[in-house]
Amino acid sequence: MGRRCVGRAAGFQLRCFAAAKERATATFASGARYGEGRMTTLSAKNQEQQMIQRLLQVPLFNRMSGRHIQLLVKVAQSVKVNAGDLLWLDGDDPESLFVLLSGEVEIFAAGEKVDHIKPVQTLGEVPLLSGERHDDEAVCATPCVLLDLSAQVIAQVLQRNSEICQRICRNAVGMLALKLQQSNDAVGALGEECRALEEKIEQIEHQANDLNMIRSLRGG
Repeated sequence: MGRRCVGRAAGFQLRCFAAAKERATATFASGARYGEGRMTTLSAKNQEQQMIQRLLQVPLFNRMSGRHIQLLVKVAQSVKVNAGDLLWLDGDDPESLFVLLSGEVEIFAAGEKVDHIKPVQTLGEVPLLSGERHDDEAVCATPCVLLDLSAQVIAQVLQRNSEICQRICRNAVGMLALKLQQSNDAVGALGEECRALEEKIEQIEHQANDLNMIRSLRGG
């Protein structure tokens, strides 16, 4: 279905703010003026603030404080993935929690597409938090930019900061409850459609019986 992403090579190498720090260091090393270096620092801070605002839109990070979101931004990796590349396969151990910033990702289970993810949403949070293996696979339908929070990083953050742990766990439970309700609603709607179809079939059968009776009487 697509090319497998190999570990965190290639597209999984760029760190969002480490890159900004490297650019700033290179600027000063080249003899740039103080003002230019200051502009680079301000630009990096603006990018960080923009990223924080985007993450505040993500349900998994709902009601988290700005400083907690800032911490997640600093420890995450910004990654670019090509169209057709896989984020994970069915049966894989959860290695990362992804935040889709741009592009589209399709989720497949048993060869059937079950979801289509668009920005700004998280991917892989349930297996990562539950410790279970993936029971589906995720393929990038278009070129994507994601934030990659590795399992090791998430584990350290949750262990060291109880507030972040409680908030993420509560939000994850809320997201699962919402998905369950949506599934129940879909099943209920499907049940209504089946009942309506059965009623139509019954009406057609009655009409067919009436027509046969009329034909029998005419023939007699």
